[in-house]
Amino acid sequence: MPRFGFQYTSLISVTMGVFMTFVACGSQLYKVSMHGDSGPRPTVQSAKVGATTASASGDKLNPSSATYGIHAPEGWVSLPIHYKFDTRMDSVQRVQIQRAMRTWETAVGKQLFNYDGIQTGVNGDSFPDLYSSLDDGINGLYFDNNWAKTGKDRVVLATTIWDNESDVSDRMLTADMRYNNNDYTFGDSMVLWPEEGREVADLQTVATHELGHFLGLNHVESNVDPQSIMVPSLYIGQGVTQRGISSGDIKRLQLIYGCSGSACDVEATHLKIVRSVKDPG
Repeated sequence: MPRFGFQYTSLISVTMGVFMTFVACGSQLYKVSMHGDSGPRPTVQSAKVGATTASASGDKLNPSSATYGIHAPEGWVSLPIHYKFDTRMDSVQRVQIQRAMRTWETAVGKQLFNYDGIQTGVNGDSFPDLYSSLDDGINGLYFDNNWAKTGKDRVVLATTIWDNESDVSDRMLTADMRYNNNDYTFGDSMVLWPEEGREVADLQTVATHELGHFLGLNHVESNVDPQSIMVPSLYIGQGVTQRGISSGDIKRLQLIYGCSGSACDVEATHLKIVRSVKDPG
């Protein structure tokens, strides 16, 4: 697989906003591109209106725009977002994803998610392709053992897909998160080992990034906000985590959902998240 790796043998903590740990054990550290990891379901109608929405899309890609780094300025049709887990996700994996959810909820001081249980008998391989999982109207988080049928490259860690309320709306109606369980082993990278040619990817780290898309955030270039979890690349490998978010991430999410109580103090909220990532309790 085309990854970029190098040996690492020391303990490093990077605390400039996004808390990251590298733990020594002589294994590989990889930087994986997240480009192409998310997007709405393509439709015929969206292609027809594409020319009229190009200007708005351009604004979202302009760092000086108020909507930069945001793909759904109106957020979701309703909150909280109800979701279900793939039947193959174990309790540790579910806890890691829910910790990532709490990080984003802390950012706005509001409940954003509501757990509806496990989707009995359903996993990523239950769907014939990438976008068909949206048809059931359930916001699902799935493991795909047959990643090829998603049409995504093997290096892609996960992908978040969604339907908007209409082709001309910036309001999200339903979304799914699909994880590449064929080429990666997901869980707590502090205790996992690579297996069967699958590299370790810290699930809480990947989920924090993908949940950003799930909530309406776009990628943010590293020269704009180098500390953002939404930068389109993540480090993976045994002992590697990047579970926090930046002050910029908090501000962008609050532009969509507002804020409540003490969460409106962005810097204090950021510090609270940094501390919770270090010690989840």
